[in-house]
This record gives sequence, C-alpha cells and structure tokens, in this order.
Amino acid sequence: MKSASTVVFLGLVLFCVSCRRQDIRTALIHVPEMKNEACVQRVVKAIERTPGVVKDSIEADRESRTVTVSYNSIELSLKNLEFQVAGTGFLANNVPADKNAAQKLPPECR
Repeated sequence: MKSASTVVFLGLVLFCVSCRRQDIRTALIHVPEMKNEACVQRVVKAIERTPGVVKDSIEADRESRTVTVSYNSIELSLKNLEFQVAGTGFLANNVPADKNAAQKLPPECR
C-alpha cells in the first residue's frame, strides 16, 4: 500500500513537471545599424514573425540602437532572435549580418 501511494505521488510530480509550457525571458539585442524608423520597422517585423515571441513585447529604441523582446525560451533562444535580425541584413549583438540581405536593404538602412 505504501509503495502504491509513492508511485501515485511520483506520477503526479512528473505530470506537473511535464506540464510546463512556458519560460518567458527578456532579451536585449544591440543593432548598431538601426539608424532610422525604416530600419527599426524592418527589425521589429523580423522579430514579430518569429514563433515564441510574446506579442506586443517588442520595444525598439533607436537612440540606443537596441531592441528589447520577451520570448518563450522553451520554443526559441536568444541566438534564434539574433539570427532572425541578422537575416534581415543587420548586425545583432555578435551575430554578423547576412551579406546578401544587407545588400538588399534600402539606402537609408545601409
């Protein structure tokens, strides 16, 4: 009887642990080439379409050239977000910009 209750207890503990669906974290991404509103919009749109980003959590600061974003770390990592921004043609933290995408940026964002 004691071992049966122990098994039930362990089963409940494992069930509760496996129910974890979110681990919301906030990241700061430095985008030095984000000079104007056109650049800001390109970066924000790239981050918005990334699955796992918390809706309405993206805050871009053109003055400091940073983007703050909240995301579910079970679905993606900071590196995913950095590569998403780099894929649009901008340096993101230490992830270099995609050269082909950077060449396609409008003149005001180069």
